[in-house]
Amino acid sequence: MKYGRNTHLVEEVIHFIANLHFFRNENLLNRDVVMVNDYERAQELAWSQDLDEVENVWEDIKSSESGEIIGQLYEHDLNSMDHPIWEIIQSSENFPDDFVSEYIDIFEEVMGDLHKCALNRLVNGEVDNFYERIFEIYKLGGWPCGWEGEYPEGRMIVYSPE
Repeated sequence: MKYGRNTHLVEEVIHFIANLHFFRNENLLNRDVVMVNDYERAQELAWSQDLDEVENVWEDIKSSESGEIIGQLYEHDLNSMDHPIWEIIQSSENFPDDFVSEYIDIFEEVMGDLHKCALNRLVNGEVDNFYERIFEIYKLGGWPCGWEGEYPEGRMIVYSPE
């Protein structure tokens, strides 16, 4: 399927899904991120709504950033391409079996992130922005799960076991 002028970038996200390998790359250590090695703590950071627990509500940051992408989909009349991309990404059959079984509790989170990464590339191409950085973290084998500091200043929090 063609996705306009950024087809190859959208397809990179789609092809990445089939080969998703979490926590198998040490290149995360060379990134300007905050590493978290406790899986339960990473989940707390990702889903907490309690500002006593987290500096920023991660879902609020992602929602704000994805709102920009959705707006651009409509602005550039690309919204008809959203559904076919979502159909591919939301199918657990397109992910490695061991990923779905091992990380079922964050599967929807990862699906949503990768969907937004594909849409971001559809409308923006390959630019240095929030969802391109999210995709980079996934490609390096981490799970982006929060933000340290006052967004947009600060650093992304990434889970990877020790």
